[in-house]
Amino acid sequence: MKIEPLLDANEKNIRDMLFHTSDFKTSDVRVGEQWYRLYYLKSMIDTTLVQEHIIRPLLHTHYTSVREAVTILDCQETEWLSEVSKALVAGKTVVQKYGETICYLLDTELSNDRTVSIPLNERVLRGSHKALNENIDTNLNMLRKLVETPDLIVKSYTIGRRSNSRVCVLYLHSLANEVVLMEFEKKIESIDIDYVESPGFVEELINDDKFSLFPKFLISERTDRIRSYLMDGKIAILTDGSPECVILPVSFWSFFQTPDDYQVGWIVGSMLRFLRISCFIFAVSLPGLYVALVTFDPRIIPFEIALSLKNSMQLVPLPPILEALIMLVTLEILRESAVRLPSPIGQTIGVVGGIVIGTVVVQTNLISNMMVVVTALTGVSSFIIPSYEMSNVARIITYPFLVMASIFGLIGLEISFFLLVTHLARIHTIGIPYFYAWFTKDAIKDTLFRAPIKLLKKRPIESVAKDLTRLNDPKG
Repeated sequence: MKIEPLLDANEKNIRDMLFHTSDFKTSDVRVGEQWYRLYYLKSMIDTTLVQEHIIRPLLHTHYTSVREAVTILDCQETEWLSEVSKALVAGKTVVQKYGETICYLLDTELSNDRTVSIPLNERVLRGSHKALNENIDTNLNMLRKLVETPDLIVKSYTIGRRSNSRVCVLYLHSLANEVVLMEFEKKIESIDIDYVESPGFVEELINDDKFSLFPKFLISERTDRIRSYLMDGKIAILTDGSPECVILPVSFWSFFQTPDDYQVGWIVGSMLRFLRISCFIFAVSLPGLYVALVTFDPRIIPFEIALSLKNSMQLVPLPPILEALIMLVTLEILRESAVRLPSPIGQTIGVVGGIVIGTVVVQTNLISNMMVVVTALTGVSSFIIPSYEMSNVARIITYPFLVMASIFGLIGLEISFFLLVTHLARIHTIGIPYFYAWFTKDAIKDTLFRAPIKLLKKRPIESVAKDLTRLNDPKG
């Protein structure tokens, strides 16, 4: 529907389009023979901006257009009421001059955003302490300042038939692979959903393999981490209303890397990197290994340890598999309750609950001492993994490994690892292999270990960047 030249008729049409919402208001401004009407949602606009930059200039300016009179930079024109209604719910003030069929959309949105703070979900040891917040323009501003190059491209999309959520895609034009970009743009443009709540919606909608547990995209709120991935030729996705960024394409090894690895020296960084990968393996296989050894192959265990195990298990009525399942489920209950409760109470529940439950189950001979130790090591190992998504994967995969070990023993563990590696080798993310060959000469320098910066001359192979050279040889 087009805009009517009569102000009252136009107001009635807009009210109908907004279903007569109570916060829709109008204000009239008369300047001599000129008559202007302002349409706005009172709950969405900054009244000071409207007064100082729209009403006052109109009152002091004669015989000029609205665009020339107002002092607001973001000023757009439209002839369609549908665009007027969208502008109103976005916090804009709409100005119409009597007799004209054009409305001016002026940005007067009231900003109530959270200030820039430290990362809450990613601990910072060394490096930038700035984290993303819920305002996408603030996030773009921080990233623009960190990557001060005209090569940084920002593409905006509007997703959601009802929510009209703003999604921005960032990449470096000289580095990002064009084939990957085309594939990604095709996927994001094909999304047809009524609303988008967070980057997780976009992540799941563009995911190739919807039945795999492993995360295909990396989530981060640290601006320095996002910058490093952009410099590697990757793509970043920001969603308005969410303080998180989605990074793609990434490999399996990206979920064990942190910006701190490159701040503490290559020896310490390599040790920490190897420790995280080892803890992932421990978190996945340790309960299954314990059950397999105790049930099928106790002769492998050294005599002194086997004797201690026998003493702790002789009064326990449950088989090892049930012991392990009870303790793992109890650990999950404690972990989830600690997360969902308010912070001070959650920490207390986690500590006190763990101590009380661990003491009670051992004293009542319901669970053996060694199983409590194994469960605790499993839980701590999953906490070391820096990615929350990969940590969840480790917690879930523990159960099929445990069941296979209880049925087939150590052979069951070997079969489980074989199936796991086979599955990882078959996964793709935006057409890029997920489990890239980490044992190649260049890739191994930044997967299992972190080589010195001087040796990291190539960008990660999974980035498939246009320019793989990161560091030029000073010798020429």
